[in-house]
Amino acid sequence: MLEKVRAWIDKHKMLLTGDTIIVACSGGPDSLALLHILARLRLEYSISIVVAHVDHMIRGQESALEAAFVVNFCRERSITCYHTAIDVPRFIAETGTSGEEAARILRYQYLRQVAQDVGGAKIATGHHQDDQGETVLMNLLRGAGSAGIRGIQPVNGDIIRPFLGVSRAEIIDYCKTEGLEPRFDSSNENLNYLRNRIRMHLLPELEKKYNSSVREALCRTAMIVGDEHNFIQKTAKDVWAQVVTEGTDRIFIATEPMNSLHIAVKREIFRMSIEKKQGSVRGITFCHVETLIEMLFTGRVGSKLQLPGGLTVHKDYDGLYIGANPVSLKKKVEYPGQELIVPGSNLITALGIEITAELTDTFVKAKTNRAVFDADELSYPLFVRTRHDGDRFQPLGFAGSKKVKDFLIDLKVPREMRDDIPIICDQKSIIWVGGYRQSQNGKSRDTTKKKLVLTIVGNAIKE
Repeated sequence: MLEKVRAWIDKHKMLLTGDTIIVACSGGPDSLALLHILARLRLEYSISIVVAHVDHMIRGQESALEAAFVVNFCRERSITCYHTAIDVPRFIAETGTSGEEAARILRYQYLRQVAQDVGGAKIATGHHQDDQGETVLMNLLRGAGSAGIRGIQPVNGDIIRPFLGVSRAEIIDYCKTEGLEPRFDSSNENLNYLRNRIRMHLLPELEKKYNSSVREALCRTAMIVGDEHNFIQKTAKDVWAQVVTEGTDRIFIATEPMNSLHIAVKREIFRMSIEKKQGSVRGITFCHVETLIEMLFTGRVGSKLQLPGGLTVHKDYDGLYIGANPVSLKKKVEYPGQELIVPGSNLITALGIEITAELTDTFVKAKTNRAVFDADELSYPLFVRTRHDGDRFQPLGFAGSKKVKDFLIDLKVPREMRDDIPIICDQKSIIWVGGYRQSQNGKSRDTTKKKLVLTIVGNAIKE
């Protein structure tokens, strides 16, 4: 077994010289054998070993004795052991989280805290092939996608799983051979937990009547689906910048570039977006993702959807906004405006932009974020403000005037962005709806000698 574990570690490049490894040890066969093997390998790989144990306070005296056992096991081998007791039942009562999930959340919080305290260590857990088979089957029964069916990953960020290449039976044999006397968790026999029912009833039935090697088959499925999921995920990451715009408080997914993507990539884009905003996709089902895809392409503008975890999705003209709060509740920017220094640089803190004004007699081409005027046709001083109700201007190339609101609606500018758009005026009229269209008034002509070039730099303006 030692050779199999070593080969698995090397295959997945789990250990590097100088690593510190936090071994999550409950005192059971899996984690005790893991600690024993990593202790044997620490000189070979030049790594340091630290143990962390969590008493979940669910099984009273039994779990307290397990904690004492782990502490003593480490003391006899001169291994540093961090341990704590966490009131999981109280957490369950306060949050409504299931027992298994609550224990997992609090356990990993503590493990990561220990890892941070010792200088950014990796966390090693004792998950093995049987756990993998159970996880795949459990997720399959729940209707999970490829992210769930791929099961437990050998390396997942700061977590490594050196035992995923061996079975539970091999671990038990190792404990007997090495004279280890692990503790056995009585909650593993509790049939209220789905995982236990799968391990104790469903898998033996499948082995007996359908496939004697069903556990190996499930692990093989996990590997195949995992590789395919990685390909989909890589494809989604490659097109991410073309499809998604990330903001401080929300993410925007554009309809047009999403349209040409394969459905599997579309689903992954949404899952990645949700994970970026709330840290995980727990509670997000296949139905949620399919609803988001339908909303993106056929949803009514202005419609909203509340997702598990507190995220709100808002449909706009050309895409979806995903954020922690309904974007439609955003307050209008209260910005009184300010005079522009011409020539000079003007920092508009309230709008997060900078407007530079330059006088020149050379040709300058207008761009989205740059407007060119006949300096002698403007009435100074110029000033910048945000949109007012009833604002009108004559867009360049138009015969008559148009309401700024209607102009922005025609361009399908998202409603929550309209009040952040800089409106540049002279003493007579609006001369530029910043970043969109300058006015017919004051436009630069072929005969213009002195030009005023206004340039806007900021997150809201595309160059």
